[in-house]
Amino acid sequence: MPDTIFHIKLYKEGQVPLYQQLADGLARLISEGSLPPDSKLPPIRKMAEEYGVNNVTIVSAYKHLESKQMVYSRKGSGTFVSPLPVEAIPEPVAKGNLHSFEAGISFEKAINFANTSLPHELFPVDAFKKAFNEVLEREKGGAFRYTDSMGYQPLRQQLCSYLETYGIKTGVDSIQIISGAQQGIDVISKAMVQFGDVVFVESPTFYGAAGAFLSRGAKLIEIPMESDGMKLTVLEDYLKLYRPRFIYMMAYFQTPTGISYSMEKKRRLLELAERYDTYIIEEDDFYDFYYNKETPVPLKALDYKNRVVYIKSFSKILMPGLRMGLMVLPKRIHQGVMEAKYTTDISTSGFIQKAMEQYLKENGWEHHAKTMRRFGGEKYRHTLSLAKKYLGGKATFALPNGGVSLWIELPEGIGAEAFCSRMLEKNVILTPGSQFEISGKDSGHIRLSFCGLDDDKIQVGLKRMGETIEEMGKGGLF
Repeated sequence: MPDTIFHIKLYKEGQVPLYQQLADGLARLISEGSLPPDSKLPPIRKMAEEYGVNNVTIVSAYKHLESKQMVYSRKGSGTFVSPLPVEAIPEPVAKGNLHSFEAGISFEKAINFANTSLPHELFPVDAFKKAFNEVLEREKGGAFRYTDSMGYQPLRQQLCSYLETYGIKTGVDSIQIISGAQQGIDVISKAMVQFGDVVFVESPTFYGAAGAFLSRGAKLIEIPMESDGMKLTVLEDYLKLYRPRFIYMMAYFQTPTGISYSMEKKRRLLELAERYDTYIIEEDDFYDFYYNKETPVPLKALDYKNRVVYIKSFSKILMPGLRMGLMVLPKRIHQGVMEAKYTTDISTSGFIQKAMEQYLKENGWEHHAKTMRRFGGEKYRHTLSLAKKYLGGKATFALPNGGVSLWIELPEGIGAEAFCSRMLEKNVILTPGSQFEISGKDSGHIRLSFCGLDDDKIQVGLKRMGETIEEMGKGGLF
């Protein structure tokens, strides 16, 4: 009986219309969590038969819930519970490396697979030292004056040439210099997000971005990932329902999964953004770290409708301490973002910008990029070989062909946080997948970053991981 299944009693003699009674009852169950997100509601005909009402009553109840954004319909499949009740706002994520500060752990001595920074020996220190000196000699104290809030124009001109190598054709007036990618995300949030706005993110996603959106009062909707990008059927269903302020994504070597989008999905994503009148925030941290012959094609390079805000960080490819990056902005949101940047810090360090421009003018970009790519590729192939040796048949992992990490799925029954705790006892630091889940749930995955470690440490760490999986398996955990 329906009142047993849903605990909803209809009063046919009451003053409240039957469709309203049924809709209110279902809304209560959705809010309580008794009907979980994305669960399918019964077919209209079955509901009508069991409640003894006509089909129109059920259709009206479902339409009423859809108008409140509590359910969504999928053509040919039925009606489903929305992933986020309109009243619910997730708690801000407060993330850190799990167990990072437990007693007895020394980061210097540990095998730290949580670190995504490259060895400082690779940084072009001498070339930047020369650039710093030349700027100081040329401009004296003027080197430390404020620059235009958008950024030092000669640097923006240089960056136009750099972006063109990736197929992004843009003008100086569309480039905004920022103090790193995280500031870019913060500034975009400040300019575009109002309390209660919906933002779509990949699932799993980068917690720094999620925290910035949530700090502005946004409601985050997670779009599940497939091997070549977001699941577009789900994305379109949710676009119809929520009309988000924007979609946040990484087209290549996504954090944390390492997934890269197919060309088909990139084109389709742009079509959907145009159809549903939203923007896409594309973050590029690792596009320079590609290890095959095919150069990445950013989503922005295909953006003929000017729907993409492209955010590029130079922290990984050059030096983290530079705190330098750029945004390429669509004209319609340009002014608002510029104002948000100005009220944040007026402008990024003029001296660093001038030194960066001098460095690029003298050294170009590609020579250092090739050095970093060659180093990263060697580390990637070495790590992959050792992962197959020590984790083969015990855990699974994709082959990203780029980036600085592997996304490893543990055997069923072994929780990632329990595994990371056990590894910590063996002086190995890993990042559990829960750090990339908005809910903080244990996904059974870990991220293993390899570029900051010597080869012998990578081997010892992976060997200990394989042994620990076996130990936990023998203990009856899977």
